[in-house]
This record gives sequence, C-alpha cells and structure tokens, in this order.
Amino acid sequence: MTQQSDPARNATTDPTSGPTADSVGQTYELFSEAGATTALGGNIHVGYWDDDQDLPIAEATDRLTDLVAERLAPRPGQRLLDVGCGNGLPALRIAQRRRVRVTGITVSRPQVEQASREADGSEVRGLVDFRFADAMKLPYEDGSFDGAWAIESLLHMPDQSAALAEIHRVVRPGGRLVVADLCQRQPFTGEDRSVLDGMVRAYEIAGINTPDEHRAHLAEAGWELLELADIGEQVRASYRHVSATFRKLATTLDGFAAEQITEAADLMEAFGRHPHAGYLLITAQRS
Repeated sequence: MTQQSDPARNATTDPTSGPTADSVGQTYELFSEAGATTALGGNIHVGYWDDDQDLPIAEATDRLTDLVAERLAPRPGQRLLDVGCGNGLPALRIAQRRRVRVTGITVSRPQVEQASREADGSEVRGLVDFRFADAMKLPYEDGSFDGAWAIESLLHMPDQSAALAEIHRVVRPGGRLVVADLCQRQPFTGEDRSVLDGMVRAYEIAGINTPDEHRAHLAEAGWELLELADIGEQVRASYRHVSATFRKLATTLDGFAAEQITEAADLMEAFGRHPHAGYLLITAQRS
C-alpha cells in the first residue's frame, strides 16, 4: 500500500496538498493486486444491506450500483459519465440494465485496460467505453452528457469543488449527478482523529467530508441538491468484509508488505465501527 500522504494534514479537502492523480491510480492498482476487488465481490465500492445481513457481498455491491442508477433515472439511449470508473463493472451494469451509453474515466491505466476487456466481452459492447482522464480536467465539451455519477471517487480529489464544477460543465442543463461517498457525520476529534488520519494516509484520500461540506462543495460548483441520504448503517458490513480479506492476504505476504496490508485492514475496521463514520448517497441536478 502506498503511504505518500502526510497523516497530519487536515482531513477535509485541501487543494494545496494531498494525493495526486498518479498516486491515487497507483494505490488502486496495488489494492487490486492485493485482492481488494475480490474482497468486495468484484466491485471496488461498498455494498448495501437492508435487513438481510447474509446477502453475499457481490450482490450487496451491485445493489449500491442499482441505487445510484435509480437516482440518475436515465432514459434509454442517453449518455452518462462514470467519474472514477474503477474496473468498469458499475458502468457495464448500468449500461445493460438501463440501455444507456456510458463513458468511464479513471486515473489508472491498468483499470482502463481491464474495464475495456470486460466491455469487449459483454453484451453491451459498443455502448460503453473507458478512458484515462482526470476529473479535474475533463476532456469533453460542455453539455456532452445527460448525467454523471461518482462512486467513492470524489474523496480522492484535492479540490472537490473544482471537480464538481468540471462535471457540472460537461453535463447538460437538467442532467443529474449522483455521488456515493464516505462522510464524517461529526468531525473526528481527540484520539479518534488517529483513525481518520490513518485512513487518509493509507488509502490516498484527500478528504472525507461532513454532510455540510458536501452541500457546500455542490453549491459552489453550481449543483442544485435534490437529496442527501446517510446510508451508513446499510453499508457498514462492507468494512468488516474488506478488513477480514486483507488480514487473510497478509498471511501470504512477507515483511513490510504484510505490515502495510494489516495496517490497512486495522484502519478499515476501526473506521467502519466508528459511529461518526457515515456514507452519503447524494442526488443533484444541473439547473
């Protein structure tokens, strides 16, 4: 696991410090190599459970993707942007179920290659494409997309308002944005701060926002907030799944690598248990 960030920096977004596109891409490549996608059932995001805690994590992560798609409410044939597409599975699922065209962007070239292979072997080949691109400088014209989503990608961006403004620029008027992301229900303080600082360091996070900070970033970028729902209790089991898998992987590694992945597991578990750890599902619209 890379640990290039300063653990003492402020955990809220700071455009002058924090992860770079390269460091975030490298970290996701390392997590993928370590088995993080397996830990999360193939996706690279949390799962969603209602009362059925026995639901397999692969189904739970797909369920989160479906919640994002429901809030986007796209019409067949529309073009959507997946900001931080990872291995491409959410884009493929939404394209197949909603019969839309999806462009996914990521700062990891191996993820572009993997996602493109998945698309080539799928029934939605031709509807989905993937590109190496930075959300801070999107290579698209104004109003190119009918909507966009960002699942656990904004927290890696050093200037979230700027990223949201770029997404706002490339989405047509009336188009929606759905964000799924970690949040601090209340700021972590005192001894608890070490948990947040550790997460920031180990996972190349620029900032985990409070709900008010999310609202402020969206407003600054010109988005009209439609819904902000904390589904933290429904995703909490995800942290346990990931930490357990990381610990199992650590037994197959030696020396420093084993120490790093064990630390990442400990931090994930501690964050997941903390009552201030929430998870937001946000729907906004471009006016």
